[in-house]
Amino acid sequence: MRRALVVVSSLFALANAARAVLTIQQAIRLPDLPTAAPPPYMALMSAIWAFAFGASALGLARSRGWAPRATIAVILLYQANLWLNHLAFTRSTDAAERAGFGVLLSLLSILSVGGAALWLDRRSARRTPIDTTIE
Repeated sequence: MRRALVVVSSLFALANAARAVLTIQQAIRLPDLPTAAPPPYMALMSAIWAFAFGASALGLARSRGWAPRATIAVILLYQANLWLNHLAFTRSTDAAERAGFGVLLSLLSILSVGGAALWLDRRSARRTPIDTTIE
């Protein structure tokens, strides 16, 4: 399960890093192209999410105790950010029709990634007993 979360977190990190690079390239090569969101904002947010998912993947790969909880926080905040961006920047007339599928994908990612991370957190908590001895 840990490996699967490392892979998924790494894929989210790579996808966001690629989005940041492509946004910058597009802004440089096609400066007059109208975009829904400002390119600097999109590049910065994508870079932040690439870093967050990368840190999560690294923590999971190194079996850090904080990593499963951080992964849950990152996926929840990421999805919230995606929806805030959608609400703030969408200009399409058919956005309402596609929103249902977006909600389904958001819930699927939160339930799968968050659920796996929660399971991993609970499993590791059972394996490491708390030392309650008083010296």
